[in-house]
Amino acid sequence: MMTTREAPTPGPRVAVILAAGQGTRLYPTTNRPKPLTRVLGLTLAERVMCTLREASGVRRFIVTVGSEARVVKAHFTDIARRRGYSVAFVEAPDWQLGNGASALAAREHTGDGAFFLVMSDHLFDPAIAEALLRDPPGPGEMCLAVDRDKSAIFDLEDVTRVRADGGRITAIDKGLEPWDAGDTGVMLCTSGLFDGLERSAEKGGHGLSDGLRELAGDARARIVDVTQRPWLDVDTPEALREAERRLMRDAGGKSTDGPVSRYLNRPMSRWLTRYLVETPATPNQISVLSWMLSCIAAALFVVGGYPALAAGGALAQLASIVDGCDGEVARLKRIQSEFGGWFDAILDRYADAFLLFGLTWHALAASGGGQLALVSGFAAILGSFMNSYTADKYDGLMARTLRGASYFRLGRDVRVFVIFLGALVNQPLLTLMVIALVTNAEVARRIILCRRVQTV
Repeated sequence: MMTTREAPTPGPRVAVILAAGQGTRLYPTTNRPKPLTRVLGLTLAERVMCTLREASGVRRFIVTVGSEARVVKAHFTDIARRRGYSVAFVEAPDWQLGNGASALAAREHTGDGAFFLVMSDHLFDPAIAEALLRDPPGPGEMCLAVDRDKSAIFDLEDVTRVRADGGRITAIDKGLEPWDAGDTGVMLCTSGLFDGLERSAEKGGHGLSDGLRELAGDARARIVDVTQRPWLDVDTPEALREAERRLMRDAGGKSTDGPVSRYLNRPMSRWLTRYLVETPATPNQISVLSWMLSCIAAALFVVGGYPALAAGGALAQLASIVDGCDGEVARLKRIQSEFGGWFDAILDRYADAFLLFGLTWHALAASGGGQLALVSGFAAILGSFMNSYTADKYDGLMARTLRGASYFRLGRDVRVFVIFLGALVNQPLLTLMVIALVTNAEVARRIILCRRVQTV
C-alpha cells in the first residue's frame, strides 16, 4: 500500500482524522486505543498521517478523540513532533453515538477550504488521495473514494456499500442491496459535509453514512473511482495480519532487482526486516552493518586457506541479504531519504572493492603471485565499479521505455552471489575471471543499448 512520489500533489493542507472509537472488534478484551496499534514498525495513526503527507502535502491534522483521549492525544502529539507536523485535537462529547458525531465535532476547526476526512484505522495507497485531488468537490459538496472491485475488498460483509448514478451517490449503507462499490473511508470534503451530518443528527442518525445520505438527497455527494488502488479497513485481527502481509509485499522488491535479489535475497531479507522494523535500528545503521559484514568477509579472504575462504563467501552473501533490509525498513517506517540511498550506494562500492581485493589477495597467494590473478582482480574491480556507475543511466532508460515493468539487470546481487559460489567451491581465480568477463560485458551491453535508443 505504498508508492514512491517525487513530490506531493498540491492540495488541501488540512485533514481530519477520526480517532475517537474504541476498536472493540480489533481488541475485544482490552481498552487499547486502536490508533496506537502497531503494524510493522509504525502505528495505524502514524501510517495515516504519513500517507496524507506524501500524497498531498497535508501538514495540519485535526484529530477527533473520545475513548482513551489522553493516551491518543499523547501519541499523535509525539508523531507530530517527530515528523514536523501540526496537530490539533477536538474532543467529541458524543463520540459513542457514531463516527458522524465525531466528525461533526470538528466543524469549527476545518476552515473554509476543502479538507480530507479519513479514519485512523484505514490504510490506503497515497494514489487514492491523489485521485480525490484531481476531481475535487464543488462548493457544498463532498467526494468519497470508492472501490468497484468487490473481489478485492478484504471484508466484504463489513464494508459500507455505495450505490451511484452518474458519479453521484444515491444510496449508502452497510446492508445495501444492490450496490455498486465499497466505501474506502477516504473523503475530500467541504463544509457542506457538516450540513448533512447536522441534519442527520436531528433525525437520530449519527453515522457518517447518515450524513452522506442527506447530502446524496441534495445531489451533493459524489464518488471518485479508485478501483485497483489498495486500501484496507484494519478492524479485526484478521485484517491486521492482512495489513502486515500487504505492507511486507510492497516494502520489498523493486523493478531494478536482479534475479538473485528477486528469488533468494528478498525472501530472506523480508524475514529479517520483520524483526528489524520493530527495533530502534535505522536504515543507515543497517547499511553500516551490511558494510561491516563485507569487510569481515574480505578480511577472511586475506587470511588464506579454504575454511576462511568459504566462511568469507558465506558472510559476503549474508551481507548482500542484509543490504536489502535497509530500504525495506525505510519504506515500512516511511523514512526514505535521498541521503540514505546515496550513503548506502557509497558503502556498497567500498564493500565491492574490499571483497574483490580480498579475493584477489587470496588468489595471488594460492597461485604464488601469478600475474593472471592480478589482472583478473583488477578487471573484476573495474567492471564492478563501471556496472555501478552506469546503473543510473541504464535504469532511467528502462524506466522510460518499459514504464515500470521488470527488466534484465546484472547488478550487485549477482556479483556477490558469484563470489559466494566461487568461495564455496574453492575457485577464487576462476571467480575473479568470471566476474571480470561478465561485468565488463554487461557495461558494453548497456552502452550499445543506450546508444541505440538515443539514435532512434
